[in-house]
Amino acid sequence: MKKIHLFHNIISPYKTLLFNELNSLLEGDLKVIYCTNTAGEREWLVDRDKIQYEYAVLNEVKLEKLSQVKLSIQVFKYLCQHRPKTIVVGGYDLLAFWLIWLWRLVHNVKFVVIMESQEQDHQRNAVKEVVKKIFFSVCDLAIAAGEKHRQYLCKLGLADTKIVVMKGVGGVEKTLYDKYLQKYHNEASKEELYSKLNIPKRKYFIYVGRFSPEKNIRMFLQAYAETVKELGIEEQWGIILVGSGKQETELRSLINAFRLKNIIMPGFVQQEFLPQYYLVSKVFVLPSLSETWGLVVDEAISLGLPVLISERCGSVPDIVQPGFNGLTFNPDNLSELKHRISLIVRDKIDLELFAQRSLAISRANSPLKSAEIIARGLGKL
Repeated sequence: MKKIHLFHNIISPYKTLLFNELNSLLEGDLKVIYCTNTAGEREWLVDRDKIQYEYAVLNEVKLEKLSQVKLSIQVFKYLCQHRPKTIVVGGYDLLAFWLIWLWRLVHNVKFVVIMESQEQDHQRNAVKEVVKKIFFSVCDLAIAAGEKHRQYLCKLGLADTKIVVMKGVGGVEKTLYDKYLQKYHNEASKEELYSKLNIPKRKYFIYVGRFSPEKNIRMFLQAYAETVKELGIEEQWGIILVGSGKQETELRSLINAFRLKNIIMPGFVQQEFLPQYYLVSKVFVLPSLSETWGLVVDEAISLGLPVLISERCGSVPDIVQPGFNGLTFNPDNLSELKHRISLIVRDKIDLELFAQRSLAISRANSPLKSAEIIARGLGKL
């Protein structure tokens, strides 16, 4: 019987990488129980053949359509049947996770929580914060995504000695990204990519993710449009917007309204082809108003891209260090974002040096490194 049972909301490629490494370090003593298959606007193609740990999927509908009561009953039955000694939950936002919390109070089990929220995610409600403090008060260990998440846990009353920081939310498939890096390692080799993707050769900012209001793409387009037009360098730069979502029609209208040139929108791109778009770009941008971490940042720095990122993103300062491998800005301040863009397009930033630093930071972090941190924490329980 497995010793450690980890309850997670959905199957995702990046978490699979992390859980594979963790299971190996735990010598096969991990079982992951997924509440359901997928959620919301997620369009990942998950190759279940890559899952190397024992797992169970309780439902096959999108998370938003799943009855919380039904899920809680399923989890309760699972707990009664398996009676795990150590339980890890992937958050505190599901009723089923609170049921596990109650189970922990009644039974003699170790209770571990993965914390991927940080205080800057959104406006906090005082009553909800008290409820969260109650949830974490019985926690034996918290696995924080990064430094901001650790600070938030401490503010919720958890002792620092009960927190480990894994510096990520999963990770990227280094073998895939390294393969692309080796093939397209200089400007001459990238010429092939421009032709293959049918993209004119120029300097590009790249955004990858959902097209939704909290991503703040609208403000980035405005800041970019005003900056390149004021400087008269519109022909030298462009933007690649990779993704899809409910805001797509609005964004296309804005691009027309701003009379923006050189905008590439290839739609949603699966993981195995995504590196191609990063590699024809100069700077990765993530202007989010709210971002728990930003896994796309891990992808971008794995391919040696400098980053222009909202200061509210959870990956600051763990893998994005302002003034070292990227620039940060207040996502409510248009002038500040314009200034950062201006520094980049006027060559006031050494993008090549930033790129090298991004690559070095990426190589110092991996799913294996995160799994080692988690395994050491679990080993102390």
